[in-house]
Amino acid sequence: MATIPCIGEVMPERVRHDRYTLYYYCDKIDIDEDYLDNAYQILRIKNILLNSIKIDSITIYAYASPEGSHIRNKWLAEKRAEAAKDFILANLPDSTTLHADNIHLRPMGENWEGLEAELEANYNLQNREKVLRIIHADIPTETKKWRLKKLDNGYTYNWIIRYHMPKLRMATWICVHAPQPEPYINLTETKKPLLPLKLEPIQQTLAPEYKTILALKTNLLYDAITFVNYSIEVPINNNFSVLYNHTFPWWRWGKGENEHCIRFLSIGGEFRWWLKKASAKRRYEHDKLKGHFLGLYTESGKWDFEWKRDICHQGEHWSAGLSYGYAMPLNKYLNLEFSLSFGYASIPYRKYTPSENYEILWRDLKKHGRWHYFGPTKAQISLSLPIKVKTKWKGGGQ
Repeated sequence: MATIPCIGEVMPERVRHDRYTLYYYCDKIDIDEDYLDNAYQILRIKNILLNSIKIDSITIYAYASPEGSHIRNKWLAEKRAEAAKDFILANLPDSTTLHADNIHLRPMGENWEGLEAELEANYNLQNREKVLRIIHADIPTETKKWRLKKLDNGYTYNWIIRYHMPKLRMATWICVHAPQPEPYINLTETKKPLLPLKLEPIQQTLAPEYKTILALKTNLLYDAITFVNYSIEVPINNNFSVLYNHTFPWWRWGKGENEHCIRFLSIGGEFRWWLKKASAKRRYEHDKLKGHFLGLYTESGKWDFEWKRDICHQGEHWSAGLSYGYAMPLNKYLNLEFSLSFGYASIPYRKYTPSENYEILWRDLKKHGRWHYFGPTKAQISLSLPIKVKTKWKGGGQ
């Protein structure tokens, strides 16, 4: 890991200090509690901010991992330090004596020292010696990047990005507490010089990633009117997914079980494009089925509606059009999705007349036709259960 600079030139050993490390997704500056072990670190940070009113100062050292452009990485380090400061200020209790002026930012740019330490400790591929020679070489950092990219047609560099770079995108906080009152000192004893504070390397571990492979859904609006339904959505990549939906209420009751009838069988599919925001503030970019989306849908089926002799129609339908929606988390396990579809629907229909006991249905040959409709075709408020599998590590990046 990176060598954390000393807080001051000289610090008494009796001064209490605490260290915290938060990690960032690739090319992002917002703090995501679901990434690596951020959830645990955030609990520690909130606890120390809540229970201590004697924090003298906090120094934040922020880094970017070395891949990408140097200018971009310098900006990322600066913004990550600012995001860390904003997080601290947002969680300070009213009783604190700590002010914004006592939170010092030290954006450190690209974390080459951290990469060197990480590869020395954990890189064990066959070309280990060759990689370490490049890392230790006294050459410009851009030349090091170029040489690493050339190894094994980029395989080595991609491996380093995936398994070693995530631990380098971080903001390390050093929290210094106000010193205790000076103890009585016997001037006759030999005085010892004050020593610089020595900080041990921060132990950092990768947490497993849970990747969404599909989501099971039900439309609560359909459920409210007893239209039994379900949907299955499968992500293709970070931007696209496919959805299959099935609706199948098949109810009959009353005389001969035909006095009242609600039958509706519909199957359909939708191709969705999940929008990515240009802003770095995107919390859910690694959960593929959250956020805004546009869709292209089609569906078809058959139906039969009967309410005594007032409504006695049956037929088929098909529809196609566009959808827009937004999915948001309800809790750790469930999402809530809102969507509205617009398009064209073609609905062939036939009228029939039931007998007195509703046992026989006679079709009216003169009353049939086809309805054409263009406008809003579907509205959904869906409860979604993402199904996730554990992958080896959270992916690499800057």
